[in-house]
Parts: sequence; C-alpha cells; structure tokens
Amino acid sequence: MIQSLAAQAILNPSLDRPSVSGLDTQRHADTPSGSDNSQIVAAKSATAARSGSDSVQISQDAYAVAKLVARDREVRSHEAAHAAVGAQYAGSPSLTYSKGPDGVSYATGGEVSIDTSAVSGDPQATLQKAEIIRAAALAPTQPSAQDMRVASKATVMAAKARSELAGQASEELMSPAGTAESKAIDSDIGVGGSQESTQGNRPKSDQGSLLRSIA
Repeated sequence: MIQSLAAQAILNPSLDRPSVSGLDTQRHADTPSGSDNSQIVAAKSATAARSGSDSVQISQDAYAVAKLVARDREVRSHEAAHAAVGAQYAGSPSLTYSKGPDGVSYATGGEVSIDTSAVSGDPQATLQKAEIIRAAALAPTQPSAQDMRVASKATVMAAKARSELAGQASEELMSPAGTAESKAIDSDIGVGGSQESTQGNRPKSDQGSLLRSIA
C-alpha cells in the first residue's frame, strides 16, 4: 500500500504526496498489534503441539506394530515346531489373533492338540509314542509351562511302558516254553546247576538287551 502511493506520486507530480502523519498511520495500520501477535504465536504453538502429538502417536503405533510382528513370528514358529515333531499324534496349530493399530491381525497365542493316550495292549508302541510326544512338547526353543507338563506326562507314560515290557519279558522266561528252552540250552553247553539258578540269570540279560534296542 505504501509503495503504491509513492509510485503514483512519482508518475503524477500533480498528485499530493501523503503527509508524514498519513504514512505513519498507514504504517501502524499494517503492523500487527500486540494482541494480534499473541494470537499468531498461540496459533503456531497449537499447530506445533498437534504436530508433536501426531509424531508421538505415530512412534507409539510403530512400536506396537513391531512388537506384534515379533510376537506373530514367535507364536507361529513355536506351534509349528510342536506340530512337526508330534507328527501323526499332533493336530494342526490353532492360533488366536489380535488386531494392531495398523488394522492387521497378528497371531498372539496358539496351541497344538496332541494325543497322549497309551496304545492299548502294546507297551512297545506306547513307549515309542511317549518318546515322540515328549520330543514334540520340548521342540520349541522356549517351551511353555503347559509344554513342560505334557513332557512330564510323556515321561511317566514311557516309564510305565518300559515296566510293562520288562514284565512281559519276565513272564515269557518263566513260562513252560521258556523253561524248556533254558534246559535245552544248559544241556547243549554242558552247564550244571539247578533250574532256579539258570532262570535267575536269564531275565536280567534279556531285559538289558531289550532296553538297549529301545534306546
């Protein structure tokens, strides 16, 4: 506005030049007052505050998403290890999800069902199954408390199966067929002694062979 008046005065000398007081008045009119300055500063501060708040929110959201991504990876790896080692005795992983601030669902929990029942009438098969179950329970890098309970149950299951196998081996040696076989062996190699002493030595040897083959 001031520059426009000055230009007209130069181009048209007959135009009255504005007085000094007029220039001062115009200058004061174009200069913001103290209250206007306060409003401008307040507006800028509010804008900066909103910008800072948005930055903090974005940072928090990014951190939350990063944690969910890591948890998702951990859960999937954990349950996949159970399922892979459990083989035919394990089911497919069942996952639970949580939605992140980005709107994506992430796996935050899961489980794999596993059959821990004994094989009826077959302690040898039960023992093999128990060993697979225990290995499946301990397959993840960091087994959970529930995983440890399943592993403990499988250990008890395996011990019971070994006991049944040992009992079966003892019964077979004590049967009439086992006794006749023992006498025939003693006769062939010319070993003396009573039948009781022969039977007392055989089960221990056979049981040791059986356990080694299982291990």
